Amino acid sequence: MRKLSLVILVALAMCVSAQGQEVPRAEVFGGYSYLNVDTNGLTSRQSANGWEASGSGNFNRWFAAEGDLSGYYKTYSVDLTDLGLGTVNVDVHDFSFLAGPRVNVRPVFFPALVGVDHLTGSALGFSASQDSFAAAFGGGVQWKVAPQWAVRASGDYVLTHQNIFGPSGSTFTQNNFRASVGIVYILGGERNSTPRAERKTATAQQCAGTSEAALLGVVGCNGEGGFRVTSVQTGSPAARAGIASGDIIASIDGRPVHNSVDVETAISANTSGTVKVGYMIQGNYLTEREVRMR
Repeated sequence: MRKLSLVILVALAMCVSAQGQEVPRAEVFGGYSYLNVDTNGLTSRQSANGWEASGSGNFNRWFAAEGDLSGYYKTYSVDLTDLGLGTVNVDVHDFSFLAGPRVNVRPVFFPALVGVDHLTGSALGFSASQDSFAAAFGGGVQWKVAPQWAVRASGDYVLTHQNIFGPSGSTFTQNNFRASVGIVYILGGERNSTPRAERKTATAQQCAGTSEAALLGVVGCNGEGGFRVTSVQTGSPAARAGIASGDIIASIDGRPVHNSVDVETAISANTSGTVKVGYMIQGNYLTEREVRMR
């Protein structure tokens, strides 16, 4: 348990350190979680309700480190009539402490976590507990609903090795499945100590030579990571896509763009009438929208 706690603390520390980079940022998730439990034939598969919480930090656009905690609670009945005990109620509490890498293909993500599962059970006045190896592999999707808030839904295969009521040292493999839904708090993007007035001046200087991408309805300049938008025409395709001043257009139909000519060329090459615009909200959060050009 101590070793796992150290691993989780390290993972969370990595999350915090990632906060200072422009694209990577830290995120904290919390919400409801459902676990479908394998009882190794003792009963039919059981359903347990509980919670899941995690902290993660992106090293770059694609990779993150994540620490994950979860807890589940269940009371179920076991028929022990053959042993002369009738029906026995078993109270079970299950806690997992996991950490590992996560791959982001936003808005989708894929974690691969390992750690410890702590299982306790009580019945007929007796109780037992056991710690064992655990792992979780799965994926989920996350939708941003505000600058610092998102909603998340995920599903995982959860592997454990437990046998709390069996002989000491004996374990069985449980093939469990969990689903979680909840809220994500985004702790920001770039950590910048420059006063706001100075940042505005710097932005103006960066965009001293602006140009127009008329087909999309934006004016901007060459910027780091793409075409930095300084103004958006009302009712334009860019406005319908949700693009605003300060955003950075990174791609059109999957083609990287760096200036207004790139934007116009990529749109002109589209024959469907609907283009897929990838852009970074205020230079921090990458999203992608489809918009009809007419």
